[in-house]
Amino acid sequence: MVSRRLICKYLLDFVYPNRCPICGSFIKWDEFLCKRCESKLPFHEKPLCEKCGKDKCLDHDLLHFDSVHTLMRYEDICVKAIHQLKDDRQLNFAEYSAKLLGNMLRENGIAEQADIITAVPMHRSKRRKRGYDQAQKLAHFTAMELGIKENYHLLGRTRDTAEQHTLTAAQRKTHAEEIYFSLPKHADIKGRNILLFDDVYTTGATFNVCSRLLKEMGAQKVFCAAIATTLLDEKHKE
Repeated sequence: MVSRRLICKYLLDFVYPNRCPICGSFIKWDEFLCKRCESKLPFHEKPLCEKCGKDKCLDHDLLHFDSVHTLMRYEDICVKAIHQLKDDRQLNFAEYSAKLLGNMLRENGIAEQADIITAVPMHRSKRRKRGYDQAQKLAHFTAMELGIKENYHLLGRTRDTAEQHTLTAAQRKTHAEEIYFSLPKHADIKGRNILLFDDVYTTGATFNVCSRLLKEMGAQKVFCAAIATTLLDEKHKE
């Protein structure tokens, strides 16, 4: 059976022709990006740590999450794609990434363990300005792929003091500790396994704080997922 969403996309294409979210070229109504841009995406070429999801391990004793799963390196054309996702109200790249993440999470056994999908929260003022939360959209599309229950009322954000990419690793940790909080009155997650989404995974500070809060509310395990991650070479050590 053809879904209502696919029918809407097909009809909308007559008025607003589908475009690649990276280069802007016209593509078929049911495609997410052009083949040329897809071929340039920096997918991981070697396995990353199963626990911390990095090429050089973080201190596992300090981590509250149980694993992190990403598709590609946060560099080159991937950076442009995610910036477009944040700024252009173009959700093709989120849908494309969700399909690939869904396949990955099925193959590595995380999908069958997860009970609830949620996302790192965006401050309401930024969401109001942007019109949507890209991490939540990514989580929603993946939930549709996997058939897992969604709940975006587990965590809150007090303020939006700075763009994460402008902060050092130490500042990110302090920033994350200060701005995220749990919403236990909306939660019934005792003994549940949570799948937590964000668009980019950098130092791990945000995932770590949110995972700690979820476990304080009773979550048994927290698995994290993002489109891309930075690698821990010299330019990322701060």
